[in-house]
Amino acid sequence: MDPVIQDHIQKALFEFTSGEHYQTLVEARNEYFSITGQVNEDDKNFEARMNSFNDWYLLHFVPKNRENAQIVIRDYLLKNNIDQITADSFLNVNFSLFEYKGVSWKGFPVLKDYLHDKKILLPKEHPQPAVLEGEIFTGRVISYDGQNYLLSGLCVLPKEIRWRLKSQSRKIRKLKDAGREAEFLLKIEALATKWSRYGHIDPRKIFVFE
Repeated sequence: MDPVIQDHIQKALFEFTSGEHYQTLVEARNEYFSITGQVNEDDKNFEARMNSFNDWYLLHFVPKNRENAQIVIRDYLLKNNIDQITADSFLNVNFSLFEYKGVSWKGFPVLKDYLHDKKILLPKEHPQPAVLEGEIFTGRVISYDGQNYLLSGLCVLPKEIRWRLKSQSRKIRKLKDAGREAEFLLKIEALATKWSRYGHIDPRKIFVFE
């Protein structure tokens, strides 16, 4: 991760998870986990779920308890007078459905973006994503200074539903509606929570979109 981006993420989380913002955090937790399913500390994917929540909280959540509210990261950028180039990176994060394709012959980690039908190259020095080659997951990519970086909040999905996810992604892409995309991705995360609870059931019976 670029140190500038990492530094701002850490500062934003510190600033907006305590003090006067603590109740906003509580509101966000209640909303996110009511949508995607509850998490328990003894769940094997607890850390991944919390990372996904942190990313959603900063980059998507709009508080409902005050007037003229906006996404949390925008508040952070304005209050701290962050330069426009960095601000644009945070305000245009790509929340999507990806497959990790492994490392290219030139040494670049490669993601396939199912929802937007494009290939994304990460820097050669990018930390190894917390997924195996061929795994599918929801996550977020931020572009800064000509490079792409995968954020830590990933929701890994069963390979058995790869083609179903691809097909549904094509349908959502045709709508050209960012709001519908976000709804689709959060529904996937909710179904992933259900799958984690009922691992003995064929995931093709859980991941149903019609």
